[in-house]
Amino acid sequence: MFAEREGERIRQTAICCIPHGETTQARRVLEIEDSPESPPRQPTFATVFGSCYNPPLSAMIKYHDRPSGTKDPSWKPFVGYSTNVHRGETLAQVYRFLEEYTIPIKQQVFGDAAAGLELRLGIGSAKELQRPNARKTFKEYLDANGLVCFSINAFPLLDFHARRVKEQVYLPSWMEPERSRWTTAIAEIFTDLLPEGVQGSISTSGGCFRRVAHDRGTSDQMARNYMATLDALLRIEEETGKTIVLAVEPEPDTTLETAHDVVSFFEWNLLPAARDLWSRRGLTPSQIDARLRKLFTVNFDTCHFSVLFQDLVESLRQLWRAGIEVGKVHVTNAIALVNPEQDRAAYTEFREMNEPRYFHQFCARNKARQVVWRGLDLDELPARLTPSNHPPVSEIRSHYHVPVHLKEWRSLQTTRHETVEAVQEVVRTRRTSHLVIETYTWPLLETEDKLVRGIVSEFRWLKRILGKHWPATRDKRQESASRA
Repeated sequence: MFAEREGERIRQTAICCIPHGETTQARRVLEIEDSPESPPRQPTFATVFGSCYNPPLSAMIKYHDRPSGTKDPSWKPFVGYSTNVHRGETLAQVYRFLEEYTIPIKQQVFGDAAAGLELRLGIGSAKELQRPNARKTFKEYLDANGLVCFSINAFPLLDFHARRVKEQVYLPSWMEPERSRWTTAIAEIFTDLLPEGVQGSISTSGGCFRRVAHDRGTSDQMARNYMATLDALLRIEEETGKTIVLAVEPEPDTTLETAHDVVSFFEWNLLPAARDLWSRRGLTPSQIDARLRKLFTVNFDTCHFSVLFQDLVESLRQLWRAGIEVGKVHVTNAIALVNPEQDRAAYTEFREMNEPRYFHQFCARNKARQVVWRGLDLDELPARLTPSNHPPVSEIRSHYHVPVHLKEWRSLQTTRHETVEAVQEVVRTRRTSHLVIETYTWPLLETEDKLVRGIVSEFRWLKRILGKHWPATRDKRQESASRA
Protein backbone atom coordinates (compact mmCIF):
# COMPACT_ATOMS: atom_id res chain seq x y z
CA MET A 1 0.00 0.00 0.00
CA PHE A 2 1.20 3.49 -0.82
CA ALA A 3 0.14 4.79 2.58
CA GLU A 4 2.35 2.26 4.34
CA ARG A 5 5.36 2.95 2.10
CA GLU A 6 4.91 6.71 2.36
CA GLY A 7 4.42 6.53 6.10
CA GLU A 8 7.72 4.70 6.51
CA ARG A 9 9.47 7.15 4.14
CA ILE A 10 8.13 10.11 6.12
CA ARG A 11 9.12 8.47 9.40
CA GLN A 12 12.69 7.91 8.19
CA THR A 13 12.88 11.39 6.66
CA ALA A 14 11.68 12.92 9.90
CA ILE A 15 14.32 11.03 11.87
CA CYS A 16 17.02 12.18 9.44
CA CYS A 17 15.84 15.78 9.25
CA ILE A 18 14.87 16.64 12.83
CA PRO A 19 16.66 19.98 13.28
CA HIS A 20 19.67 19.58 15.53
CA GLY A 21 18.04 16.54 17.18
CA GLU A 22 18.53 12.87 17.82
CA THR A 23 16.62 9.89 16.47
CA THR A 24 15.30 9.12 19.93
CA GLN A 25 13.74 12.56 19.98
CA ALA A 26 11.82 11.81 16.79
CA ARG A 27 10.31 8.82 18.59
CA ARG A 28 9.30 11.02 21.51
CA VAL A 29 7.23 13.50 19.48
CA LEU A 30 4.11 12.89 21.53
CA GLU A 31 5.85 12.88 24.89
CA ILE A 32 6.43 16.64 25.21
CA GLU A 33 4.74 18.06 28.28
CA ASP A 34 2.62 21.19 28.00
CA SER A 35 4.33 23.06 30.81
CA PRO A 36 5.42 26.71 30.83
CA GLU A 37 8.37 25.62 32.94
CA SER A 38 9.64 23.11 30.40
CA PRO A 39 13.08 23.97 28.99
CA PRO A 40 13.48 24.82 25.31
CA ARG A 41 13.45 21.71 23.17
CA GLN A 42 14.65 20.91 19.71
CA PRO A 43 12.03 21.05 16.92
CA THR A 44 10.15 17.84 16.28
CA PHE A 45 8.44 16.05 13.44
CA ALA A 46 6.17 19.10 13.26
CA THR A 47 9.00 21.28 12.06
CA VAL A 48 9.45 19.19 8.94
CA PHE A 49 5.89 18.24 8.08
CA GLY A 50 3.51 21.02 9.05
CA SER A 51 1.39 22.58 11.74
CA CYS A 52 -0.79 19.52 12.29
CA TYR A 53 2.10 17.94 14.20
CA ASN A 54 3.13 21.01 16.20
CA PRO A 55 3.57 20.37 19.93
CA PRO A 56 2.50 23.06 22.40
CA LEU A 57 4.76 26.08 22.01
CA SER A 58 5.21 26.35 25.76
CA ALA A 59 6.99 23.01 25.65
CA MET A 60 9.61 24.39 23.30
CA ILE A 61 10.42 27.98 24.21
CA LYS A 62 10.76 30.39 27.05
CA TYR A 63 8.29 33.23 27.03
CA HIS A 64 9.62 36.77 26.98
CA ASP A 65 7.73 39.90 27.89
CA ARG A 66 7.94 42.17 24.89
CA PRO A 67 6.24 45.49 24.23
CA SER A 68 3.37 45.45 21.82
CA GLY A 69 3.45 47.52 18.66
CA THR A 70 3.03 51.26 18.54
CA LYS A 71 -0.39 52.64 19.47
CA ASP A 72 0.13 55.70 17.29
CA PRO A 73 -3.10 56.05 15.27
CA SER A 74 -1.13 57.70 12.46
CA TRP A 75 1.07 54.59 12.02
CA LYS A 76 1.82 53.92 8.39
CA PRO A 77 4.17 51.16 7.22
CA PHE A 78 6.69 51.41 4.44
CA VAL A 79 5.25 49.65 1.41
CA GLY A 80 7.11 48.53 -1.69
CA TYR A 81 7.63 45.70 -4.12
CA SER A 82 10.72 43.56 -4.41
CA THR A 83 12.90 44.33 -7.39
CA ASN A 84 14.07 40.71 -7.52
CA VAL A 85 11.33 40.40 -10.15
CA HIS A 86 13.78 42.18 -12.51
CA ARG A 87 17.16 41.11 -13.79
CA GLY A 88 19.69 43.16 -11.84
CA GLU A 89 23.08 41.47 -11.71
CA THR A 90 24.93 44.62 -12.77
CA LEU A 91 24.47 48.25 -11.78
CA ALA A 92 23.52 49.08 -15.37
CA GLN A 93 20.73 46.53 -15.19
CA VAL A 94 19.56 48.03 -11.88
CA TYR A 95 19.33 51.51 -13.42
CA ARG A 96 17.51 50.00 -16.40
CA PHE A 97 14.75 48.30 -14.40
CA LEU A 98 14.30 51.37 -12.20
CA GLU A 99 13.73 53.48 -15.32
CA GLU A 100 11.56 51.01 -17.23
CA TYR A 101 9.51 49.52 -14.40
CA THR A 102 9.97 50.90 -10.90
CA ILE A 103 9.51 54.60 -11.64
CA PRO A 104 6.43 54.05 -13.87
CA ILE A 105 4.92 51.83 -11.15
CA LYS A 106 5.70 54.47 -8.53
CA GLN A 107 4.04 57.19 -10.59
CA GLN A 108 0.85 55.16 -11.08
CA VAL A 109 0.58 54.08 -7.44
CA PHE A 110 2.07 56.93 -5.41
CA GLY A 111 2.00 59.87 -7.82
CA ASP A 112 4.25 62.69 -6.61
CA ALA A 113 4.58 61.24 -3.12
CA ALA A 114 7.72 59.37 -2.12
CA ALA A 115 7.53 55.59 -2.55
CA GLY A 116 9.20 52.79 -0.65
CA LEU A 117 11.70 50.52 -2.36
CA GLU A 118 12.96 47.05 -1.54
CA LEU A 119 16.13 46.83 -3.60
CA ARG A 120 17.48 43.42 -4.47
CA LEU A 121 21.28 43.44 -4.34
CA GLY A 122 23.34 40.44 -5.35
CA ILE A 123 27.10 40.05 -5.47
CA GLY A 124 27.36 41.48 -8.98
CA SER A 125 25.63 44.82 -8.38
CA ALA A 126 27.04 45.05 -4.84
CA LYS A 127 30.59 44.89 -6.17
CA GLU A 128 29.96 48.02 -8.24
CA LEU A 129 28.22 49.87 -5.41
CA GLN A 130 31.19 49.32 -3.13
CA ARG A 131 32.76 52.27 -4.92
CA PRO A 132 31.87 55.44 -2.91
CA ASN A 133 31.25 57.54 -6.03
CA ALA A 134 28.92 54.94 -7.51
CA ARG A 135 27.03 54.75 -4.22
CA LYS A 136 26.74 58.55 -4.00
CA THR A 137 25.45 58.81 -7.57
CA PHE A 138 22.96 56.01 -7.00
CA LYS A 139 21.63 57.61 -3.81
CA GLU A 140 21.17 60.92 -5.63
CA TYR A 141 19.26 59.08 -8.36
CA LEU A 142 16.91 57.48 -5.84
CA ASP A 143 16.31 60.81 -4.10
CA ALA A 144 15.65 62.61 -7.37
CA ASN A 145 13.00 60.06 -8.29
CA GLY A 146 11.27 59.91 -4.92
CA LEU A 147 12.38 56.36 -4.07
CA VAL A 148 13.01 55.59 -0.40
CA CYS A 149 15.19 52.50 -0.07
CA PHE A 150 13.97 51.12 3.26
CA SER A 151 14.87 47.47 2.67
CA ILE A 152 17.31 45.24 0.82
CA ASN A 153 16.59 41.77 -0.52
CA ALA A 154 19.89 39.92 -0.14
CA PHE A 155 18.48 36.37 -0.20
CA PRO A 156 19.61 35.50 -3.75
CA LEU A 157 23.25 36.59 -4.06
CA LEU A 158 23.90 34.90 -7.40
CA ASP A 159 22.07 35.38 -10.71
CA PHE A 160 18.39 35.14 -9.79
CA HIS A 161 17.26 35.12 -13.42
CA ALA A 162 19.61 32.45 -14.71
CA ARG A 163 18.12 29.71 -16.86
CA ARG A 164 18.36 27.39 -13.85
CA VAL A 165 18.35 28.79 -10.30
CA LYS A 166 16.79 26.12 -8.04
CA GLU A 167 19.35 25.07 -5.34
CA GLN A 168 21.74 27.81 -6.49
CA VAL A 169 19.48 30.36 -4.80
CA TYR A 170 20.83 29.25 -1.41
CA LEU A 171 24.47 29.82 -2.37
CA PRO A 172 26.63 30.84 -0.76
CA SER A 173 24.79 29.49 2.27
CA TRP A 174 25.18 30.61 5.87
CA MET A 175 27.47 27.61 6.38
CA GLU A 176 30.07 29.61 4.46
CA PRO A 177 31.80 32.80 5.68
CA GLU A 178 31.32 34.19 2.16
CA ARG A 179 27.59 34.63 2.82
CA SER A 180 28.36 36.68 5.91
CA ARG A 181 31.04 38.74 4.14
CA TRP A 182 28.74 39.70 1.27
CA THR A 183 25.75 40.38 3.50
CA THR A 184 27.97 42.66 5.59
CA ALA A 185 29.25 44.39 2.45
CA ILE A 186 25.66 44.95 1.34
CA ALA A 187 24.85 46.37 4.78
CA GLU A 188 27.71 48.86 4.38
CA ILE A 189 26.26 49.94 1.02
CA PHE A 190 22.77 50.13 2.49
CA THR A 191 24.00 52.43 5.26
CA ASP A 192 24.61 55.14 2.66
CA LEU A 193 21.31 54.53 0.86
CA LEU A 194 19.14 54.46 3.98
CA PRO A 195 17.57 57.85 4.86
CA GLU A 196 18.18 59.30 8.29
CA GLY A 197 15.58 58.30 10.86
CA VAL A 198 14.46 55.19 8.96
CA GLN A 199 15.12 51.68 10.31
CA GLY A 200 16.30 49.45 7.49
CA SER A 201 15.95 45.71 6.97
CA ILE A 202 18.00 43.19 5.00
CA SER A 203 16.27 39.91 4.20
CA THR A 204 18.42 36.84 3.79
CA SER A 205 18.13 33.08 3.57
CA GLY A 206 17.19 31.03 6.59
CA GLY A 207 20.35 28.96 6.88
CA CYS A 208 21.05 26.52 4.05
CA PHE A 209 19.44 23.92 1.81
CA ARG A 210 18.31 21.12 4.15
CA ARG A 211 19.38 18.37 1.79
CA VAL A 212 22.98 19.55 1.97
CA ALA A 213 23.28 19.60 5.76
CA HIS A 214 20.90 19.64 8.69
CA ASP A 215 22.50 18.89 12.05
CA ARG A 216 23.51 20.62 15.26
CA GLY A 217 27.10 21.24 14.17
CA THR A 218 25.97 22.89 10.95
CA SER A 219 23.53 25.10 12.85
CA ASP A 220 26.26 26.16 15.29
CA GLN A 221 28.50 27.04 12.35
CA MET A 222 25.73 29.08 10.71
CA ALA A 223 25.04 30.86 13.99
CA ARG A 224 28.65 32.02 14.13
CA ASN A 225 28.42 33.34 10.57
CA TYR A 226 25.15 35.13 11.32
CA MET A 227 26.85 36.67 14.34
CA ALA A 228 29.67 38.06 12.19
CA THR A 229 27.11 40.05 10.22
CA LEU A 230 25.06 41.00 13.30
CA ASP A 231 28.27 42.27 14.90
CA ALA A 232 28.82 44.46 11.84
CA LEU A 233 25.24 45.79 12.09
CA LEU A 234 25.88 46.63 15.74
CA ARG A 235 29.03 48.51 14.76
CA ILE A 236 27.17 50.38 12.00
CA GLU A 237 24.54 51.47 14.50
CA GLU A 238 27.16 52.65 16.99
CA GLU A 239 29.13 54.57 14.34
CA THR A 240 26.30 56.06 12.25
CA GLY A 241 23.19 55.96 14.44
CA LYS A 242 21.41 53.99 11.70
CA THR A 243 19.66 50.77 12.65
CA ILE A 244 19.63 47.96 10.09
CA VAL A 245 18.09 44.64 11.11
CA LEU A 246 18.81 41.26 9.59
CA ALA A 247 15.58 39.48 8.60
CA VAL A 248 16.01 35.75 8.03
CA GLU A 249 13.45 34.23 5.70
CA PRO A 250 11.91 30.84 6.54
CA GLU A 251 11.29 28.84 3.38
CA PRO A 252 10.41 25.23 2.58
CA ASP A 253 13.45 22.93 2.49
CA THR A 254 15.80 25.37 4.21
CA THR A 255 17.14 25.16 7.75
CA LEU A 256 14.40 27.47 8.97
CA GLU A 257 10.97 26.52 7.67
CA THR A 258 8.59 27.49 10.47
CA ALA A 259 8.29 29.74 13.51
CA HIS A 260 9.27 26.75 15.67
CA ASP A 261 12.48 26.37 13.67
CA VAL A 262 13.36 30.03 14.14
CA VAL A 263 12.72 29.94 17.89
CA SER A 264 14.73 26.76 18.32
CA PHE A 265 17.66 28.08 16.28
CA PHE A 266 17.61 31.34 18.21
CA GLU A 267 17.57 29.68 21.64
CA TRP A 268 19.90 26.74 20.97
CA ASN A 269 22.40 28.15 18.48
CA LEU A 270 22.29 31.90 17.97
CA LEU A 271 21.96 33.11 21.54
CA PRO A 272 24.92 30.99 22.74
CA ALA A 273 26.99 32.29 19.81
CA ALA A 274 26.05 35.87 20.70
CA ARG A 275 27.00 35.36 24.33
CA ASP A 276 30.33 33.87 23.29
CA LEU A 277 31.17 36.77 20.96
CA TRP A 278 29.76 39.78 22.74
CA SER A 279 30.67 38.77 26.30
CA ARG A 280 34.30 39.15 25.20
CA ARG A 281 33.41 42.73 24.27
CA GLY A 282 32.31 43.43 27.82
CA LEU A 283 28.55 43.27 27.25
CA THR A 284 26.38 41.87 30.04
CA PRO A 285 23.93 39.00 29.40
CA SER A 286 20.97 41.39 29.39
CA GLN A 287 22.74 43.74 26.95
CA ILE A 288 23.55 40.83 24.67
CA ASP A 289 19.97 39.59 24.75
CA ALA A 290 18.57 43.05 23.98
CA ARG A 291 20.95 43.74 21.10
CA LEU A 292 20.44 40.33 19.55
CA ARG A 293 16.66 40.60 19.67
CA LYS A 294 16.84 44.06 18.13
CA LEU A 295 19.07 43.12 15.19
CA PHE A 296 18.03 39.50 14.45
CA THR A 297 14.50 39.42 13.05
CA VAL A 298 12.37 37.43 10.61
CA ASN A 299 11.27 38.17 7.08
CA PHE A 300 7.81 36.60 7.18
CA ASP A 301 6.95 35.41 3.66
CA THR A 302 3.25 34.55 3.74
CA CYS A 303 3.46 32.17 0.76
CA HIS A 304 6.14 30.07 2.45
CA PHE A 305 4.13 29.58 5.62
CA SER A 306 0.92 28.88 3.71
CA VAL A 307 2.55 26.23 1.54
CA LEU A 308 3.36 24.21 4.66
CA PHE A 309 -0.15 24.73 6.06
CA GLN A 310 1.16 26.78 8.94
CA ASP A 311 -1.32 29.05 10.70
CA LEU A 312 0.06 32.45 9.66
CA VAL A 313 -1.41 34.51 12.49
CA GLU A 314 -0.39 31.98 15.11
CA SER A 315 3.10 31.78 13.60
CA LEU A 316 3.48 35.54 13.94
CA ARG A 317 2.33 35.33 17.52
CA GLN A 318 4.71 32.46 18.27
CA LEU A 319 7.63 34.57 17.13
CA TRP A 320 6.50 37.56 19.16
CA ARG A 321 5.89 35.46 22.27
CA ALA A 322 9.45 34.20 21.95
CA GLY A 323 10.74 37.75 21.81
CA ILE A 324 11.67 37.56 18.11
CA GLU A 325 10.52 40.47 16.00
CA VAL A 326 9.33 40.44 12.40
CA GLY A 327 11.56 42.87 10.57
CA LYS A 328 9.65 42.59 7.31
CA VAL A 329 6.69 40.84 5.74
CA HIS A 330 6.81 39.60 2.17
CA VAL A 331 3.20 39.81 1.05
CA THR A 332 2.92 36.81 -1.24
CA ASN A 333 0.48 34.24 -2.57
CA ALA A 334 0.78 30.49 -3.24
CA ILE A 335 -1.19 28.25 -5.58
CA ALA A 336 -3.54 25.68 -4.06
CA LEU A 337 -5.90 22.97 -5.23
CA VAL A 338 -8.69 21.56 -3.07
CA ASN A 339 -9.74 17.96 -3.71
CA PRO A 340 -7.21 17.35 -6.50
CA GLU A 341 -8.48 13.81 -7.14
CA GLN A 342 -11.88 15.17 -8.16
CA ASP A 343 -10.65 17.69 -10.73
CA ARG A 344 -8.20 16.04 -13.10
CA ALA A 345 -7.95 19.06 -15.39
CA ALA A 346 -7.06 21.38 -12.52
CA TYR A 347 -4.57 18.85 -11.14
CA THR A 348 -2.92 18.64 -14.55
CA GLU A 349 -2.64 22.42 -14.63
CA PHE A 350 -1.21 22.42 -11.11
CA ARG A 351 1.43 19.86 -12.10
CA GLU A 352 2.24 21.67 -15.34
CA MET A 353 3.17 24.83 -13.43
CA ASN A 354 6.55 23.10 -13.19
CA GLU A 355 9.29 25.05 -14.95
CA PRO A 356 13.11 24.81 -15.08
CA ARG A 357 14.19 27.96 -13.23
CA TYR A 358 12.96 27.82 -9.62
CA PHE A 359 12.05 25.21 -7.05
CA HIS A 360 8.29 24.92 -6.49
CA GLN A 361 8.00 22.66 -3.45
CA PHE A 362 4.60 21.07 -2.86
CA CYS A 363 2.83 20.03 0.31
CA ALA A 364 -0.47 18.20 0.77
CA ARG A 365 -2.72 17.43 3.72
CA ASN A 366 -5.60 15.03 4.32
CA LYS A 367 -9.13 15.61 5.58
CA ALA A 368 -7.86 15.49 9.16
CA ARG A 369 -5.67 18.50 8.27
CA GLN A 370 -2.51 16.44 8.66
CA VAL A 371 0.40 17.00 6.28
CA VAL A 372 0.97 13.66 4.60
CA TRP A 373 2.91 14.36 1.41
CA ARG A 374 5.75 16.69 0.47
CA GLY A 375 8.06 17.08 -2.51
CA LEU A 376 10.94 19.28 -3.60
CA ASP A 377 9.49 20.24 -6.98
CA LEU A 378 6.40 19.81 -9.10
CA ASP A 379 8.05 17.31 -11.43
CA GLU A 380 7.87 14.80 -8.56
CA LEU A 381 4.08 14.70 -8.86
CA PRO A 382 2.63 11.72 -10.77
CA ALA A 383 0.87 12.43 -14.04
CA ARG A 384 -2.37 11.13 -12.54
CA LEU A 385 -3.43 10.67 -8.96
CA THR A 386 -4.34 7.09 -8.09
CA PRO A 387 -4.65 5.40 -4.67
CA SER A 388 -1.42 3.50 -5.38
CA ASN A 389 0.82 6.53 -5.95
CA HIS A 390 -0.20 9.02 -3.28
CA PRO A 391 -1.82 9.20 0.15
CA PRO A 392 -5.42 10.47 0.37
CA VAL A 393 -5.25 14.26 0.21
CA SER A 394 -7.86 16.99 0.50
CA GLU A 395 -5.67 19.91 -0.57
CA ILE A 396 -2.28 20.42 -2.20
CA ARG A 397 -0.25 23.63 -2.32
CA SER A 398 2.93 24.71 -4.05
CA HIS A 399 5.65 27.29 -3.46
CA TYR A 400 4.81 29.11 -6.66
CA HIS A 401 4.31 32.83 -6.13
CA VAL A 402 1.31 34.12 -8.06
CA PRO A 403 -0.11 37.67 -8.11
CA VAL A 404 -1.07 38.54 -4.59
CA HIS A 405 -4.32 40.26 -5.49
CA LEU A 406 -5.83 37.17 -7.14
CA LYS A 407 -8.13 34.76 -5.35
CA GLU A 408 -7.72 32.28 -8.19
CA TRP A 409 -5.01 31.61 -10.73
CA ARG A 410 -6.67 30.17 -13.83
CA SER A 411 -8.42 27.01 -12.62
CA LEU A 412 -6.46 26.89 -9.33
CA GLN A 413 -7.10 28.50 -5.99
CA THR A 414 -4.61 30.68 -4.11
CA THR A 415 -3.83 31.31 -0.44
CA ARG A 416 -4.78 34.98 -0.62
CA HIS A 417 -7.23 34.68 2.29
CA GLU A 418 -4.40 33.65 4.60
CA THR A 419 -2.21 36.49 3.36
CA VAL A 420 -5.01 38.94 4.17
CA GLU A 421 -5.24 37.58 7.72
CA ALA A 422 -1.48 37.99 8.23
CA VAL A 423 -1.49 41.58 6.95
CA GLN A 424 -4.46 42.39 9.14
CA GLU A 425 -2.58 41.00 12.16
CA VAL A 426 0.35 43.27 11.34
CA VAL A 427 -2.01 46.24 11.12
CA ARG A 428 -3.63 45.29 14.42
CA THR A 429 -0.36 44.85 16.30
CA ARG A 430 1.82 47.31 14.36
CA ARG A 431 4.82 45.17 15.22
CA THR A 432 6.49 45.70 11.85
CA SER A 433 6.54 48.60 9.43
CA HIS A 434 7.97 46.92 6.33
CA LEU A 435 5.47 45.35 3.88
CA VAL A 436 6.81 44.20 0.52
CA ILE A 437 4.99 42.58 -2.39
CA GLU A 438 7.22 39.84 -3.80
CA THR A 439 5.83 38.15 -6.90
CA TYR A 440 9.20 37.41 -8.48
CA THR A 441 7.57 34.98 -10.92
CA TRP A 442 5.84 37.68 -13.00
CA PRO A 443 8.26 37.10 -15.94
CA LEU A 444 7.19 33.43 -15.97
CA LEU A 445 3.48 34.20 -15.74
CA GLU A 446 3.04 37.12 -18.13
CA THR A 447 4.86 38.96 -20.89
CA GLU A 448 7.10 41.87 -19.95
CA ASP A 449 4.66 44.46 -21.30
CA LYS A 450 2.10 43.39 -18.66
CA LEU A 451 4.47 43.56 -15.70
CA VAL A 452 3.87 47.20 -14.73
CA ARG A 453 0.10 46.80 -14.89
CA GLY A 454 0.26 43.60 -12.87
CA ILE A 455 2.35 45.04 -10.04
CA VAL A 456 0.18 48.17 -9.96
CA SER A 457 -2.85 45.90 -9.45
CA GLU A 458 -1.09 44.22 -6.55
CA PHE A 459 -0.38 47.58 -4.94
CA ARG A 460 -4.00 48.69 -5.32
CA TRP A 461 -5.19 45.48 -3.66
CA LEU A 462 -2.81 46.02 -0.75
CA LYS A 463 -3.98 49.61 -0.47
CA ARG A 464 -7.55 48.38 0.07
CA ILE A 465 -6.34 46.02 2.81
CA LEU A 466 -4.36 48.72 4.63
CA GLY A 467 -7.09 51.35 4.32
CA LYS A 468 -6.25 54.45 6.34
CA HIS A 469 -2.76 53.07 7.04
CA TRP A 470 -1.75 53.26 3.39
CA PRO A 471 1.44 55.39 3.31
CA ALA A 472 0.51 57.39 0.22
CA THR A 473 -2.26 59.10 2.18
CA ARG A 474 0.41 61.14 3.95
CA ASP A 475 1.23 64.19 1.85
CA LYS A 476 4.36 66.30 2.04
CA ARG A 477 2.84 68.79 4.48
CA GLN A 478 1.99 65.98 6.91
CA GLU A 479 5.52 64.58 6.56
CA SER A 480 7.01 67.96 7.39
CA ALA A 481 4.73 68.36 10.38
CA SER A 482 5.56 64.89 11.72
CA ARG A 483 9.31 65.58 11.45
CA ALA A 484 8.86 68.86 13.28
